[in-house]
Amino acid sequence: MVRRAGAGWKDDAGMVKVGLTGGAASGKTTVCRLFMEKGVAVSIADELAREAVSPGSPGFDAVVAWFGDGVVGVDGGLDRPVLRRKLISDPESRRVLESIVQPEVIRLMKVFLEREEASGAVMAVCEVPLLFELNLEAMFDVTLHVGVDRATQCARLMERDGVAEAEAMRLLDLQLPDGDKRDRADLVIENMRGLSELKGAFYKVFEKIVKK
Repeated sequence: MVRRAGAGWKDDAGMVKVGLTGGAASGKTTVCRLFMEKGVAVSIADELAREAVSPGSPGFDAVVAWFGDGVVGVDGGLDRPVLRRKLISDPESRRVLESIVQPEVIRLMKVFLEREEASGAVMAVCEVPLLFELNLEAMFDVTLHVGVDRATQCARLMERDGVAEAEAMRLLDLQLPDGDKRDRADLVIENMRGLSELKGAFYKVFEKIVKK
């Protein structure tokens, strides 16, 4: 659902473009929901990635051509758990998938931001897990990182995806460390002690962005 900013927001400086990032299971989805509750339109990178490789798309055909029919699920779409296991064990396959998906995701994000700005929105958020890895900071006015310690992140990932600790740790090893993202982000939301802390940190950061 796309919701608009409410009355009282400053709009004389144009739309504020927020790039939201964080590691796996850091809490990005919850922060996206909190932005939407505030009336902000949010673009989710994972949804754009699904669109980029949806059945019948050139991206889908390219992925199946590289990985084989074994990555196609019973519903005709990509079997993401199977694909993820292949990516963890084969860095070259990960690079191939990124070369297929990332350009289309970036294009769709730009379309989203242009559409929101044209509509008169005063803020829009793009959730981009690889924001810093792909050096996309220039697309945004504010970069926002959801921070979490590695042990908590691993535990959440195991619970969320039903994977063993070893697999969760291998996935985290593929990502830019939390500390590096903190250093590069304009703002950080802490999410190490649960939902209450996360909400409190979000509201403080949100006010900073609104007043920017």
